[in-house]
Formats: sequence, C-alpha cells, structure tokens
Amino acid sequence: MSDSAVSDALPRLLVISAPLDQDAAAETLAAALASLAAGEVAALLLRGGGLDDGAFAGRIAPLVPLAQDRDIAVLLEDRPELLAASGADGLHVAVGEKRSPLKDLRRRFGDGIILGAGCGASRHAAMTAGEQGADYIGFGDLPGVPDGASADPETLAWWEALMTPPQVAFGASDLDGLARLAAAGPDFVALGPALWPGGGDPAAALKAIQAALAATA
Repeated sequence: MSDSAVSDALPRLLVISAPLDQDAAAETLAAALASLAAGEVAALLLRGGGLDDGAFAGRIAPLVPLAQDRDIAVLLEDRPELLAASGADGLHVAVGEKRSPLKDLRRRFGDGIILGAGCGASRHAAMTAGEQGADYIGFGDLPGVPDGASADPETLAWWEALMTPPQVAFGASDLDGLARLAAAGPDFVALGPALWPGGGDPAAALKAIQAALAATA
C-alpha cells in the first residue's frame, strides 16, 4: 500500500481543549495551534469548564480564527448561545437514551452547522442520534468526566461495519490506547490535552501520534 493510501485509511484527528477556565489553557492551546500546518488536525473541540458564556466567548475569540486559518473545524461543547457570534463551525452535545437536544438544535441552526453527538457507551443513543441527523457520533467520554471511559473497540467496529454517520473515538489516555481505538476503524480519533499539545513540544507530540496511528494501518 502506498504512503498516500495508508494516510487516507488512517482516522483523522479531533483535538479536545483543556477546559479554558484553567490557568494558561487558552494561551497554551494558541501556541500549539500556531505550530500546525493546514490539514494536520481536522477539528477542535473547545471546552469552557466553569466559565460563564461571556468569559468563554472572550477566551475563544482568538482561537476560532487561528484554528480555521489552518482548515480546522471549530466545535463548542454545548454553548449554543455562543455559536453564531463566535464564528465556530458547530456544536458537540451530550445525548442519552432519554435525552437528546439534536432535533431542537437542528431546527434552530439548520443544516449549515456541524452537530456532533456524544453518546458515551450507548449504542441505542448513537442510533437515535444518527436518525436525528447528527453529523458525527462520538463514543467514549470526554477527559475529566467522572467515571469516564474510553470508547469500546467492539462498538467502534460494529458502527463502522453497519452504520453511515462518521464516528469519533473518545477516551484514549495514551498512545497505546489511541492505537487500539484507531485499529477498530473510526473515522476520527480524539486527542485529549494530555496527548496533544502534550505539555512540551507540540510538534514532537503530533509526530508521535501520527507514528502510532500509522502503525495500525
């Protein structure tokens, strides 16, 4: 298989920010984004933590165009009230077997935004979200979720084999875990802040991530 074919077969990268109420989280992320070339990352999920909408809007104001200039789609964790003014490309929302805001959000914003559904471990919630028009299905939990878990590779393989909407594998805490998720065939894998920027050299961290994914091809 050629190098280009291997690259096409690998999952793309979705970066999860640290909650931006943490000290220097926005500045660290901005510096890491500035080191990227266009196309190295597909999407960025911005998380506000305990910030109110006004403070969160201020923190993300320089991050949104910085990412978009590198062909990175920017998603906000919930925060629908900030979507239009921020210029972000979409929302990531948690859904459950008995709760889903997807229909209301799609009705409100139309088809011009990315609407992603975080489904945890629930196949039922994922199928419902797909029927409701989610642009991607997320399996596994975001960093810091109490009792959070990584996506189940068997669930990822099941979805890949039978379903159409793209899926994102969340929950990898190290490179070995990332490789296990990637081997199940998801369209995207999520990188928590411990994986990228990685704390030290974001370029070196990204190179290590790319090598771990290539080893699964």
